[in-house]
Amino acid sequence: MQPPFIVRDAVPADIPAIMRLKCELASADGTACAVRATAADWARDGFGAGARFTIFVAACEKHVAGMAISAERHSPGWVGPVVVLYDLCVEREFRRRGIGTALLARVAALAKARGAVMVELTMRAGNRAAALYERLGFLAVTEARNYVLAGTALDEVATPNRSTAVA
Repeated sequence: MQPPFIVRDAVPADIPAIMRLKCELASADGTACAVRATAADWARDGFGAGARFTIFVAACEKHVAGMAISAERHSPGWVGPVVVLYDLCVEREFRRRGIGTALLARVAALAKARGAVMVELTMRAGNRAAALYERLGFLAVTEARNYVLAGTALDEVATPNRSTAVA
């Protein structure tokens, strides 16, 4: 019999597990090179009065087996925020136990409590979690494209050349 799990608000003591899960997720997505946050960064941005995002964890006994990270975003013309799900990760050996669904339920409850108009997420094509999202009622926005400006391209666009006037 598998031990039960609970979903709870993350606490600073969970930071090593959160970092481990974030790295696991980034490795699976091929974006491990982008994960640069230190434990101090997680403590500053994830906890306390200045927290920039909300973290929920799923714990089996004392082991953190999954996490969901979300934050609010506001769009002009919409009444209420959008809660963006940035990360959902459940360790492989703990999958198929309802942990992902329970974490998403906590994010949805957060969205409702904050008056959000929706929960939004972006994921890579081919991600197996799509079946979970669709089963729960997430809709695929197939007409949208997600663009990223990063690295040297970001540097180049942000640095005006002599022929570009910047006020």
